[in-house]
Amino acid sequence: MKIQMQDLYHGAVLTQITEHPSFTALNKPDSLYGHYQVNHDTRIFVKYLSKETSPWSFKISVSEMQSIQSDMDVTKNVFLCLVCGQQTICALNIQEFSNLIDLTSSENQYINVEVPTGGSMHVIGTAGSLERTLRHNSFPDKLFTKSLEMVD
Repeated sequence: MKIQMQDLYHGAVLTQITEHPSFTALNKPDSLYGHYQVNHDTRIFVKYLSKETSPWSFKISVSEMQSIQSDMDVTKNVFLCLVCGQQTICALNIQEFSNLIDLTSSENQYINVEVPTGGSMHVIGTAGSLERTLRHNSFPDKLFTKSLEMVD
């Protein structure tokens, strides 16, 4: 099978996940490309842009938002992993991407990731922005750390 560009970018995410000490399993919950289940309780969506430099503007389609909402019915551990060229991976949890985009919108939404030279990630979406920057080294630990906000 021929290697596609998207396989290389998704591989960057999956390699870092599988090398984490808390990793135990990786599965496909459905046939959507870029949709994975990690350790039986975490769902991730991977999107990439091959553009080399900041800023990166990711389009989140209505169907992608519907898939994210469906995952949120199954688990509260849902992440959107944005691969920013060959520079960084911006992992957003439910609380973060809910501040950035309106998952109930009938229109496409956008998330912009900007990385100033030597700085952390600044993330702005159609519906708002994150109050704090995200560190580059927060991924993949973030997927395996259950925050108090995620516990029902």
